[in-house]
Amino acid sequence: MLNRIVLGLSAVMLLSAAERASAQNQTPVDRAFVQVNVGAQPQEHTINTSTAFSLYDEAATVAASQRIGSGPIFEVTGGARDYRNLAAAVAFSTFSRSGGGTVMASIPDPIFFGQPTTIATQAAGLSHSERAVHIEAVYFLPVTKRLDLAFSAGPSFIHLSQQISSVSVPAGTQSVAAASETQSGTGVGANAGVDGTYMFTRQLGIGLFLRYAAASVDLPAASNVKVGGVRTGLGFHVRF
Repeated sequence: MLNRIVLGLSAVMLLSAAERASAQNQTPVDRAFVQVNVGAQPQEHTINTSTAFSLYDEAATVAASQRIGSGPIFEVTGGARDYRNLAAAVAFSTFSRSGGGTVMASIPDPIFFGQPTTIATQAAGLSHSERAVHIEAVYFLPVTKRLDLAFSAGPSFIHLSQQISSVSVPAGTQSVAAASETQSGTGVGANAGVDGTYMFTRQLGIGLFLRYAAASVDLPAASNVKVGGVRTGLGFHVRF
């Protein structure tokens, strides 16, 4: 009787150990991950705007061209993996840049109808800010025990806040003074990229990323404004 009990307990223990081993083999080492990336967005854009207002019973117009140069980006990504190296992730990124541009204003004459004066001037310190949310489907491809590649793609939602060049005209004159207003809008685009990660420990690693995320935004003074672009840099990775 005692032998049967011992054999029965041994069988139960062996089955439990086998089930635990099987679960450990099926469960990935890391189910969730967080990445903090810093880098650069080297692509440049030019924003052309046009506004008009009534002055001396005529239309005054202001056309401006502003170049958005390259600059630093900051990005935070969080996601969760399943058993087949697939993951769903959400990323938040920021990009800000200030710059100047040229302004051409056509100002009507306060006395004579149909005789506007064209004035060229420069604008400086115009702010450009992009805040984006990226939804990503991610596929992890192990290369070695410590090194893997992650391929991602999905939609991007990019919010643009842009200072637009304008002018003010002293009453009764054709002189202008530089002015500006802030306009904003959100565009829907797409993202795709690849990350290479080297894990120093089971949970901590560092990576290189190359990503493209872009959209077009319509502003009151400019349509189809291009935002985003190619971005690359380094990241600190945590897996748990």
